[in-house]
Amino acid sequence: MVFVVTYIILLLSVGLGVSPPAYAQSGGQATVIVKITELRSGKGQVKIAVFNSSEAWLGDHPVYNSTIDVKSQAVIWRFNDVPYGDYGIAVFHDENKNGKMDKNFLGIPQEAYGFSNNMRVTFGPPKWDKSKFAVRGPTIEVSIEVK
Repeated sequence: MVFVVTYIILLLSVGLGVSPPAYAQSGGQATVIVKITELRSGKGQVKIAVFNSSEAWLGDHPVYNSTIDVKSQAVIWRFNDVPYGDYGIAVFHDENKNGKMDKNFLGIPQEAYGFSNNMRVTFGPPKWDKSKFAVRGPTIEVSIEVK
């Protein structure tokens, strides 16, 4: 669990805004709509990191990232002109807006987090192959329930 928390903190500490893709993948472009649900409260921020390869997965260089202010128990993030390809998303709900994943003395996360395909953490971070999803059409919707 500590291993997972370290990855989440590292990958989501990249800051505000949206980064352009590191490299384009072949094909067209799409709009991706990310719906993040099951937030514990309507306060704080949601930090989002999007990756486009197994090598980059949960590293410190997402191809897109954003921080969204929370006003309800769900948020929606839309990003356009996404090259076709495979992507994976990691998010966490920074309820107290301190910019980091809060954890207890054992290193267990105290703030909700989630991954694309709603992959759950067991003994380490979810694998790329289980978390990735394909962007192949004009509009793709991805739903992530945080826990």
